[in-house]
Amino acid sequence: MKRCPACSRVYDDVSLRFCLDDGTALVNKVPENVALPTLALPSPEAKLPPTLEASLPVVAPINEVRSQPARSAIAKKRNLLPWLLGAGALLLFLGAGIVVAVLFLLPRQPLTWHLVLEVEPNTPNREAMVKQTMAVIESRLNALGVSRFEVKPQGDPASSRILVSLPSLGDPERIKQIITDGGKLELTHVITPPTPAPVQTYATKEEAIAALNSGGTVPTNRRVLPYAEREELGGGNQKPPKWVVVESPAIVDGSELRTASAMRSRGGAGDDYQISFALKANGAEKFGVWTGANINEYLAVVLNGQVKSIAYIRGQIFDQGEITGRFTKQSAEDLALVLKSGALPAPLKIVEEHIDK
Repeated sequence: MKRCPACSRVYDDVSLRFCLDDGTALVNKVPENVALPTLALPSPEAKLPPTLEASLPVVAPINEVRSQPARSAIAKKRNLLPWLLGAGALLLFLGAGIVVAVLFLLPRQPLTWHLVLEVEPNTPNREAMVKQTMAVIESRLNALGVSRFEVKPQGDPASSRILVSLPSLGDPERIKQIITDGGKLELTHVITPPTPAPVQTYATKEEAIAALNSGGTVPTNRRVLPYAEREELGGGNQKPPKWVVVESPAIVDGSELRTASAMRSRGGAGDDYQISFALKANGAEKFGVWTGANINEYLAVVLNGQVKSIAYIRGQIFDQGEITGRFTKQSAEDLALVLKSGALPAPLKIVEEHIDK
């Protein structure tokens, strides 16, 4: 028997000279408790027998054997990546093409309803006013969800007329009201003794002007406006309008409005709505300064030159306000839409309307 001195493997074949695992020269395995003889190593020139050389296994290094499948998998993934990217791009392209085709192939509603609007002729710089008015109309129609329309000047660009072309829509009277509504909101100080005295109102405009003691004219820092008082719950007909005197200019106006929304009135009937609004940062700062310095004074909410509500200032207010006036849900929502879309720069009226046959 022979033994490998390096790995201690034992071989029964006495003809073997080298370890089949590590190539170390084999030595005779001696019984235990027997002194080992002096070993004579073979000379370097010694060669393995042909039979032994043929029997040695050829084993590839472990790192090479394990790395081959991994490299193959990585190569396959790299080869697939361009195909996957190309397929994704093709699907996106086809999807975009389908969307565009649908948009172009769907029948479009013809613009058969035409309104000719006229900006007040005495308005200065009419061309600029017409452009601004067109922008406000477009904003309102977009807010209404009208998918297709056309707004353009009619005739000379410096003229005061605008042509609005629309598809056939339900409730055309509502559309016309929203387009032509001035949408001018103002918060202004009422000229009256402070609370607890009641707000000073006048039965006629002439009576209000006379109270100014200005020789029958209205000073530049004052305005005389109609005020339709809010009727009480369960009341009969609307109270006759009264008149109030307010300061000019307003504390803040609709240009400083951030948002507006319709909401059910607190403590009102089920169909009684109001408009809640909030101001932008600059308007809120001005409003906060004024209300903080005018506790117990009266404040008017003015819409399109008419006082809609009057309240006294109990404490400093910054950016919140309400417009009351017995609005229905629909009218409150329409007014909120108009306010958010911006006020018309000048009065606007419909002078012509026709529908294509």
